Amino acid sequence: MTLETITKRKTAVAPGSAAREPGSTPEPRRRQLIDATITAIATHGLSRTTLAKVAGLAGMTAGSVNFHFTSKEALLVATLESLVEEHDGFMEAAIAKAGADPADALEALIEAQFDPVITDPRKVAVWYAFWSESRARRDYMRICGGSDRANFEACMTLCRQIIEEGGPERSRVMDAPAVTRGLTGLVETLWSEILTSPEHYDREAAKRLCRAYLASVFPWRFEMPEGVGVGEGAPAAPQSVQDASARHLAVTRRTLPAWVYDNAEFTALEREAIFRPAWHVVCHVSELPEAGSYVALDLLGERAFVLRGKDGELRAFHNVCRHRAHAVVQGRSGRCPGVLQCPYHGWTYNLDGTLKAVAHENTFAKLDKPDLGLKAIELEIFLGFVFVRFEAGGPGVAERMAPYAAELAHYRLPDMRPHERVWNAEIEVDWKNVWDNYLEGYHFATGHPGLSDLMGQDYDYEAGPHGTARLSHAMRAKPCKTWSARHYRALLPEAGHLPEGLRRRWSYFFLFPGMAFDIYPDRMDFFRVLPSAPGKALLCSRSYALPDERRETRAARYLNSRLNTAVQDEDNSLTLSVQQGLASSSYTTGVTSDTEVILNAFQDWVREALPVAGLDRVPAPGTVAARNRALAAGAAARAGSRKTEVALDASLAAR
Repeated sequence: MTLETITKRKTAVAPGSAAREPGSTPEPRRRQLIDATITAIATHGLSRTTLAKVAGLAGMTAGSVNFHFTSKEALLVATLESLVEEHDGFMEAAIAKAGADPADALEALIEAQFDPVITDPRKVAVWYAFWSESRARRDYMRICGGSDRANFEACMTLCRQIIEEGGPERSRVMDAPAVTRGLTGLVETLWSEILTSPEHYDREAAKRLCRAYLASVFPWRFEMPEGVGVGEGAPAAPQSVQDASARHLAVTRRTLPAWVYDNAEFTALEREAIFRPAWHVVCHVSELPEAGSYVALDLLGERAFVLRGKDGELRAFHNVCRHRAHAVVQGRSGRCPGVLQCPYHGWTYNLDGTLKAVAHENTFAKLDKPDLGLKAIELEIFLGFVFVRFEAGGPGVAERMAPYAAELAHYRLPDMRPHERVWNAEIEVDWKNVWDNYLEGYHFATGHPGLSDLMGQDYDYEAGPHGTARLSHAMRAKPCKTWSARHYRALLPEAGHLPEGLRRRWSYFFLFPGMAFDIYPDRMDFFRVLPSAPGKALLCSRSYALPDERRETRAARYLNSRLNTAVQDEDNSLTLSVQQGLASSSYTTGVTSDTEVILNAFQDWVREALPVAGLDRVPAPGTVAARNRALAAGAAARAGSRKTEVALDASLAAR
C-alpha cells in the first residue's frame, strides 16, 4: 500500500462532515458554539453539559443555540465530528508532507499527534468523555470507528514497510500489528496523562518517548533520542509520562494509591475485570446430599445456584428464569424434588436445566424449548468445595491451588461437614483494605494480642503462582497468658490424621481475588470478601469440621471461634481506621516491609488486572476506564515488543 493510498483511505471521516484543510473553520457562530461545547464537556462532563451552559460560555442566547442545533444530542455529535475532522486533517497533512519515506512519515505522525492544537486538554477530555460514558459510546464508535481503523492501518503500513527494509530475518520474526499496537498504545497512554496533570505535561518528553520506542524496535532506521536510552546511567522518563504500572518496582515498595480504595469508576472496573472471571465458593458437597438439593449464591449483580441432578451430578446455573428473569430457586438453600418451578409464572425445568413445561403454552408462539433451558455456569469441585465462575478462561481452582494440594489433602476437607451457620457482614471498608490486612502478619503483635499470645515466632508466608498464597503460624510451646488461648492450647486434642508438624499449626490459603481457606487442627473456615460499593465490602464465612463429638474437641472448637471472633472484631477496627486514613489529603501511597511479601503480591495482582491502579493520583472524572485501557494497551505492546526482540535475537544468533 502506498502513502497515496493511505491518504485516500483516511479521507473517510464521520457522516455529515466534509473534509477540510487543517486550520479552516465552519460558519463562525457554529464554530463558536462547538468551542463552547468543548469547554463545557471538559468542565462538566457529557451528562451535565446543557444547552444553557453552552450558551453562557459562548455569550449567546439559548434561542441562538437552538437555531444552529435542534437538540443537545445534535450539538454533542457535531462537536465530536468536528474533533475527528480536525484530527484526521492533521494526520493527512503530516503524511502528505513527509513524502515517500515511511520513517519520515512515522516521525511526522508523532509530531502531529502531539501538536498543541490536537492535544488541547479540553479536546482530549471530550474524546475520553464520549468513550467512557456508555450512552455516548455508540456515537463514538459510529463517528470515530472508521477513522480509528484508518489511522491504525496507516501506521501499520508504515511499520510493515520499515520491517521489510530490515531484511528477511526481521520480516520473519517481527509483527507489524504488534509494533503498531505498541506505538498507538503508548500515544494513548501519553495522551491520557494530559487529563491528570495538564499543567506539568511535557509534549517534547512525550515525543521523545515515542521516538525511543521506535528506536528500540527499528534500530536500523531510528536513533535513540538524546537523554533517553537503555543501560546503566540512563535517565528515567519524566514522572508525568513514566509507565505508572512499573513504579512499584522501586527498591522501596509502594502500596496501591489511596484513591483506588473508594472510587466508583474503579470499583466498576474491578467487578468486570477481577471478580466476574474469578472462582467463587458456593458450598461444600455435603450440603447437596440428594437429587434436587440446591445452594444459591448472589454476588455482584449475579444470581446462581448449584443443584444435584437425578444422575447425582452437580451442575451450576444462573438463577434467572428464561421467561421474565425471576429467581427460579428461593433462599440460600433448599430442595426441589423432581423439577424446578419458577414461582412467578410456573415455568418448569428439569434438574439438568432443560425446559420441561410452560404454563398455558398455547398462548405463546412456537417455543424452541431446547434453546430455553437455564443458562449454565462453569463449575469445579476442589477438595469437597464447589466453586463457580461467571466468565470462563484461565486456570481452574485445582491448577491454581496445586502448590498446596498435598498439604491440604492431610486435612480431609471432602469428609468435613458444616459446623456453624453462614456468617455475613457488610463493613465500611474497601475489599482490598480487608485483604491488605489479612495477608500480612506484621500487625499481629500489636493488633491481635490474643492471637499473638497463641502463636509463636515460627511464621511462614509465601506468594504462589496464579494468584495464590499461604500464611502459617505454629502455636507456642509455653503456656499462654490469655484465657481463650491458654485453654484452647490445653484442650486441643491430637489430630491423629495430621502429620506431626500440622497438629499445632494454623494455616491460611488465599485464592485471588477474594477467597481464603483458614485451616486449623480442629476445623476450617472459608472466608470470602467482595466489593459491595465503593469503599464497602461484604464479608462471608462458614466453618466446617470432621465429625467428632468428643467434649475436648467441642470445647476447642468453641475456643477457636471465640479467638477468631475477637480477631475479626480487631481487624474490622484496624481496617476501618485505615479506610478513614486513606481519605486524608496527607496520604497518597504507603511503603511496605520485607515481611509483607504476600501483601505486595496481592497489590501486584490488582495492578496487573487494572494497570490504572499504578497511578498515584486519581484520573479526571469519567476517564478511569479510558486510562486503564490505554495503560493496558501499552503494557501489552511492551510485552509484544519484548517477545519480538527475543525472537529476533534468537534468529540472529542462530545464523
